[in-house]
Amino acid sequence: MTGDPQQNPPDGASQGWAVLGTLIAGMAVWGGAGALLDRWLGTRAFLPIGVIAGTAAAVYLIVVKYGKP
Repeated sequence: MTGDPQQNPPDGASQGWAVLGTLIAGMAVWGGAGALLDRWLGTRAFLPIGVIAGTAAAVYLIVVKYGKP
């Protein structure tokens, strides 16, 4: 047994967890970058902008990876 991923495609639960992880990671990474910018610049606008941008980027990546061709 080689464990080739093409022979055993992931089930729905695995894809669901991957999608959820991508969304959370996008919000956390870009929200964290926005929080750092806010702290550095003394503002309060970049955290929500970072969270929204991270969510949008994550949705785009999910559509590209899991969307039907």
